[in-house]
Amino acid sequence: MLGAGLSAVTVVAILEFVLAVYSVALVFSTDKKTLKIVHIVLAVFWVVLGVLNLFF
Repeated sequence: MLGAGLSAVTVVAILEFVLAVYSVALVFSTDKKTLKIVHIVLAVFWVVLGVLNLFF
């Protein structure tokens, strides 16, 4: 990815958004309520970090 002209910060932000999508998928595939809450919190965490990496 870095050879395509993307900076390291952009690559990290993209990977954080991929992790956020993965966390949302885990929310839908999990049956236990506590794990759903944990995965929702992690998804929000990854989105916030991705946005912060893009704009700051």
